[in-house]
Order: sequence, then structure tokens, then C-alpha cells
Amino acid sequence: MMVLVNVLLLNLLWFSCVLGAAHGSIWPAVIVLFLLLGFNYFCAGMKQLDYKIIALSVLAGLLIDGVMMNQSWVIYAYNQPDMGLVPPLWIMILWLGFGASVRIGMQWLLNHPFIGGMTMMIGAPLSYVSAGKLGAAEMPNLWQAIAFIGASWLLYFMLVVYLTQNKESKNAAA
Repeated sequence: MMVLVNVLLLNLLWFSCVLGAAHGSIWPAVIVLFLLLGFNYFCAGMKQLDYKIIALSVLAGLLIDGVMMNQSWVIYAYNQPDMGLVPPLWIMILWLGFGASVRIGMQWLLNHPFIGGMTMMIGAPLSYVSAGKLGAAEMPNLWQAIAFIGASWLLYFMLVVYLTQNKESKNAAA
């Protein structure tokens, strides 16, 4: 049940970020982020590993989306305040929420890294394209963006798998 609630909250976060960006409002996303974090903390029991994954996710978001902005592969709606090459707040909220959900809502993908990696490599570009269709972003260089998103999300996911398996193997040995 916790996995289902986590996945539903993550999807609600995605829609609130994307539709909020398309209509110039960040507050629904902030509220849903706090609901997601609260659920994960109080009900699912966040661990030290979750905080490491969140930190990795935020850094990945700064790098991946920052590069895409720098290369003009993506132009985000509602980039307020404009901080140059730093991705908009709503994108960083998505990265934070995704990172908080990895261990709880995506454990099956972590346990099956090949399937998880392929899911990220295909699903992440589809997510960006969908956000564009809903008015949250433009991708003037679509194929470069799709290739970069797929490759970078595969690398990000492999780092998360390494982090979680490395931590779990140390716990099993102790």
C-alpha cells in the first residue's frame, strides 16, 4: 500500500509541477511535495540512504537540466526567478520528489537494474516531451534533447542502483 501511495503522490507531483509551470503557479507543486515528503517520512520511514539519494538527485537535476538549458535543448515555462542556467524551481521540486521516491516507490526497478535502466532511458524523455505538450517546456532541438535525457537518466539511475546496492551490501555484512 505504501508503494501505491508513494507512486500516486509522485505522479500528482509531476502533474502539479508541469501544469503549474504551464499556468504560472508553483504553489500546488510545493504543497504536493510536502505531502510526498511527509508521507515518506512519517509513514514509509525515510532512512539515511533516502537523503543521499535526494542529494544525488538534486545535483543530477542541476547538472542535467542545466546542460539542457545551456545547449538550448529545452526552454522551460515559468522560469521564475530567472537564475541563468539554474533550472527553474518547479524542475528542482520534481528532482527532489523523484529522489525521495526512489527507494520507496521504485524498489522493484532497483532490484532489476536492466529493466529499471531501460525504463528510465525511455520514460524520462517521454516525461519531458509530455511536459512540453502540456505547455511546461519547449524543445527546439528535440532529438538532441531526447538523446541526452535518455543517456543522462540511464547514468543517473545506475548511480542510484550502485548507491543503494552498495549501502544494502554493507548492511547485510554488518
